[in-house]
Amino acid sequence: MNPLIALIYSFLFGLLHGILPDEHTWPITFSYAIGGGSGKEGMKAGLYFSAAFTFQRMLVSELACLALAPILLKPIINEIVYLVVGAAMIVAAVAVRGGKWYPHLHLLRHRHVLPDEKLPATPSEQIKDITDDQPVPAPPAKWAIVHGFIAGFGFGAFALFVNTVAAPAMPSSWMGFLPGLMFGLGTMLMLVVVGAVFGASLRLLSRSMARREIQRIGALTGTRTLLFGGLLFILFGIVSFFGLASRLPADAGYVLITIFMVLVAVPAFVYSFKEVRAVRKKLDNPSVY
Repeated sequence: MNPLIALIYSFLFGLLHGILPDEHTWPITFSYAIGGGSGKEGMKAGLYFSAAFTFQRMLVSELACLALAPILLKPIINEIVYLVVGAAMIVAAVAVRGGKWYPHLHLLRHRHVLPDEKLPATPSEQIKDITDDQPVPAPPAKWAIVHGFIAGFGFGAFALFVNTVAAPAMPSSWMGFLPGLMFGLGTMLMLVVVGAVFGASLRLLSRSMARREIQRIGALTGTRTLLFGGLLFILFGIVSFFGLASRLPADAGYVLITIFMVLVAVPAFVYSFKEVRAVRKKLDNPSVY
């Protein structure tokens, strides 16, 4: 393939990689974008993630040009990436909550309390928790850098083109990184847009609420999607390791992103929205409490 055409295709495939739902890009971008609670923070999340992703793709593209990529193209690499990405998501979620947040169910209004966690004594203290000026704990957008670098080791059809067709087409080994760079830039452009949409959508869905309440909804949603999304990634990695993912009726990556959006992202937002709205009702009707 002509080197210039190879670079153009790499960029175009990068655009498609960023806009199409992808198991290595959308879950992370969504979690950090929605956690920021604004279009600006969503853009940052997409930018940070894709910047690290681009750097990683440049390295792999260079390896491909030097004929070393086949090692990274083995199926077991994708399985390892699922496990590592999932673990990184869980660590990020726990770090945001300072180690005081863990998965559990609320049954019959029962709540599990950690030994060093102090519950608000009265409804007024619970209301103050969402109306004071203290920052809301949320996943910092810059943490997406770590996820972007790790996720870059996962390979799909577009990445295969970059590493098996475009990179070897470069006329010199000194130019081997260019297909990865162009692929990463295309992905970056679209993820910045996708992140902005995710972040801005929170404000549209919570128009009747105050800015602080919107921030809390975003922070809770982002943390929960990181935690439960991480568990989903680890489960999917284990399933893939035993070859069960190959029996799915559709591409494994699209199955994973569908499960994430339907069973993790949407329920996390709905639960967080209801939780903050319940406190809003206490604020609007303090006499009842």
